[in-house]
Amino acid sequence: MWPSSAALLLLSVPACSTLRLLPTRTTRCGAPALCAADPPASGPSPEEWRKFRQQLISGGLKLTTEATPDGEGAAPDDATPSSAAAASSAPRLVVAPGNEALLKEQSEELWREYTEGSWAHESPVEAGGMLLRMPLEAQLTQSLRSSGGGGGGVLGSALRSRFEAELPVPEEGDSGDAAAKGGSAGDGGEEARFLANTAYCYRLCEGFVAETLQALLAKAKGGKATVDAASAGGALLQAYQEAGQEWQQVVLVLRSSAAGADGVALNRPLAARGNRQLAELLLRQTGAAEALVGPLLAAFGDDLCAYLGGPSEQESGGLLVHGDGSLEGAVEVSPGTRIFTGGERAAIEAVAAGRASPLAFRWFLGRHTGLTTGEGAWRAVACARPVALKQCLRLLLNR
Repeated sequence: MWPSSAALLLLSVPACSTLRLLPTRTTRCGAPALCAADPPASGPSPEEWRKFRQQLISGGLKLTTEATPDGEGAAPDDATPSSAAAASSAPRLVVAPGNEALLKEQSEELWREYTEGSWAHESPVEAGGMLLRMPLEAQLTQSLRSSGGGGGGVLGSALRSRFEAELPVPEEGDSGDAAAKGGSAGDGGEEARFLANTAYCYRLCEGFVAETLQALLAKAKGGKATVDAASAGGALLQAYQEAGQEWQQVVLVLRSSAAGADGVALNRPLAARGNRQLAELLLRQTGAAEALVGPLLAAFGDDLCAYLGGPSEQESGGLLVHGDGSLEGAVEVSPGTRIFTGGERAAIEAVAAGRASPLAFRWFLGRHTGLTTGEGAWRAVACARPVALKQCLRLLLNR
């Protein structure tokens, strides 16, 4: 395990640099210390750090001791790890051609960033990153896997009982405890083997959902049923409803704290576009809605792109998200992300003057608040900014 000083060392290496470890020196307290050759005068910018982290995750850490393909010693500074090179040579997958074409209309700069170097990887929850809504089966699988240590709540306990009932019973004469029920995650037992099989866990959870909901329906009288919210059935019903409401949502994280993350759903476009009532709602938080509604509608017209950001604060006014930090009033979500909020008046003026496209701006009504990854409903990723900024207006048409 690396000493804590190594983590600090990584933070000070620019994304384009090769890490070279010098001989260790000893501190006064006797602990060895690592130092980097020719340290820069200042550390990398937040944007450089994000790129370095992405390169580190996708391609690994390149050391000067690695041989070049011809076997002649250290690789040059501009060489890339073989895994990264293989990834870059692979054909690019186009998920939503309509939205990608729309991105080119939105911004040539963003389109180039997206087609030439967009990326995403799992990360801690962070502002400027995203939270992805996982399927209900994934959420239940995490509850099942946590149940062995007493976690997972009432759903975890119910799933655990179903799981243990399905585990094969060792035949008489089998030797060793590894094949017995209750084998720990590290002993290669049947329990660990089955829990590690995600496809199996998904099928078990699907069966649990179907049978539990069917049992609840059987108890209904006159189309109504009383369900104890603290029971496994009640907990599943709530989780089922939430999963349906949040189905496949992708949330841009605006801020994160110990209480959870707040953000806006990027892929819930509103059908209403360019009407006065919507414009007044979007501008309510500016304090100058009456003066700005007319210019907004005149400048954006039918190209006003509005989204339902989430179930909370829908009457509090809109939120403007974009990638132009030069606008007066724009605030960067987090240093280095180049994702900005605010600057409504300046955005309207820029579009009216022809300096920016209406598609360069995304307007949101409502928020998500207090989102966490602890129960498996959401998974956090960091991403390149065009992934978060590109419009999703044609998403439903492509399904």
